[in-house]
Amino acid sequence: MRRQSEKQSIVWSTVMGFVLLGGVIPAVAAEDTKKPAEQAAPATKKTPEKKATAKSGSQKAKSSAAAKGQAPKYTSAETAAQAQACFGEAPVVQSVRPDEGKPGETVTISGKGFGPAACLRSLSFGPGYPAAFTFVSDTQITATVPKNRRKGMAMMTVTTASGEDSKAFLVK
Repeated sequence: MRRQSEKQSIVWSTVMGFVLLGGVIPAVAAEDTKKPAEQAAPATKKTPEKKATAKSGSQKAKSSAAAKGQAPKYTSAETAAQAQACFGEAPVVQSVRPDEGKPGETVTISGKGFGPAACLRSLSFGPGYPAAFTFVSDTQITATVPKNRRKGMAMMTVTTASGEDSKAFLVK
């Protein structure tokens, strides 16, 4: 009797340890994910012609976005995988000129590590106030203070794939 209790204890601790570490028991997972055949979505198959069209369309979008200095939009994981890898050091904002302005005015952000245009994710003048911006180079971005931004001190934040940095900005 004691030996059976020890086996159950070992099995139970192994199962609990596995579950606590984020695993699932395969038999339970298989039971939970089974769907009736009538509920399963029918599989759609793309023809090679459609795939080629989608690929060439996203290539056009990618090249036109890169020409404008904006981050390109990808239509599939396949085309995104062909993009430049975004990793490295976080950006550093060294200055914002002018360091104060009214909504609708343009400012120039200087620094380093802004990356290539595809790696620049966002620019904002405080939480909830995204700004329109233009990637000029790895060291310069121009941005427009959001028109709906309230007066007062704001943290102007540049976010890239590698991190973010902020600088104080006074909205008049």
